[in-house]
Amino acid sequence: MSTRCTIPLLGMLAALVFPAPAAAQVALYDLALADRAEFARRVTAGSGSDLDRAVAVTRWFAENFDWTATDYEQRSVQEILERMGGNCDELARVTQAMLDELGLPMRRVREINIQAESERRQRSAEGKVAESGIGYSVFGRRHNDHVWIEIQDRDTGEWFPADPSMGVVGDQWIESRLSFGERFSLDGGSAAMIAPFAIFAEDADGRFTVNRTAPYVVDGFDRLYGGHLRASPAWEEWVRLVDELDDPAGGAFRGETNLHERADLIDRLAETYERLRGYVEEAGLEPASS
Repeated sequence: MSTRCTIPLLGMLAALVFPAPAAAQVALYDLALADRAEFARRVTAGSGSDLDRAVAVTRWFAENFDWTATDYEQRSVQEILERMGGNCDELARVTQAMLDELGLPMRRVREINIQAESERRQRSAEGKVAESGIGYSVFGRRHNDHVWIEIQDRDTGEWFPADPSMGVVGDQWIESRLSFGERFSLDGGSAAMIAPFAIFAEDADGRFTVNRTAPYVVDGFDRLYGGHLRASPAWEEWVRLVDELDDPAGGAFRGETNLHERADLIDRLAETYERLRGYVEEAGLEPASS
């Protein structure tokens, strides 16, 4: 199914002798096409919490569906299922559709992240801005946008992230998106996303106005390194630039601000992230979850 799904050698040998797991995945896929509620029930069988259920569904799509480049086609959930793949937005929508069958409270999330410099991406973004408006300034020379979902745990009331493109849920999301060491991801293309710097969730009207930046890229980032990042000379600059970019990033999501006009701030934020990397490496810090 997915070109991203790798199996260790022993697993490959076992799969040759016992083909049932592959057959089981095909059966689940057929079920997803025909009966979403039953698919969700079977994939999450044995899950004891909302987090466990989110992990089961998110990982299933990350492992069995392919990430595909954005082509700006509008597809229904059924069409995405039949295609067995999609971009980050499409993978988030099919995962959300399945989790909705379980009654989990959810909301879509959009982020903007630092990327390696690309003039080709800037030209593409400028073309989309000229064609369709400044909402397309969410990607450009040093940045790109990404979509995932937040799920509310019905026991605690807390919101946690679930990224179907990468196959990461909960605390693993922070390490996979912000750490300076090796990162886990089922999406090979995710390496291009250096670090998120603006995160907004949907409000009740479907507008991306719920600011979720600080819990992830300030508080969560520092917590990942045991609260030691704030001792870095670069930390104050990181927090200040993230805060300064929040309003224009949120405005870009709502089609109100041209984020290309803040390219200098994004450049400085990328440089600050590298300064934080240098501090972490010099201090020998490891992610708290490692």
